Amino acid sequence: MDMAKKGRFCEAKVDSFNLPFYFTTPEQLKAILERSHSFSLERLEILNNPEKHTLPNVNARATFFRAVHEGLLTDHFGSEIVDELFDLYIEKLAASLIFQNPNNDKSMVILAVLKRRSN
Repeated sequence: MDMAKKGRFCEAKVDSFNLPFYFTTPEQLKAILERSHSFSLERLEILNNPEKHTLPNVNARATFFRAVHEGLLTDHFGSEIVDELFDLYIEKLAASLIFQNPNNDKSMVILAVLKRRSN
């Protein structure tokens, strides 16, 4: 929204953008899979090491996010704003409580191995 307010693109672009993220607990994931009947859960692990943060600094996290989502952002907003967007993202990350106090980071990685059920 900051960039839309600066006139870099219209707010309608922001409103129509969908970043397909879903943050869930392992229990919620199991319940969703049980209700869907499309997949069986073959394996579920929590990959969490509180002593070692997977993306310990702002630049590492921003680089990871850019590698994963740059194509989607470029397709929707255009390549001319991507560098500016990620510069702003780095600023916002640096101001976040997670990077000001990494011990507050409660994030985890859930590894789920799914098998498609035949219908």
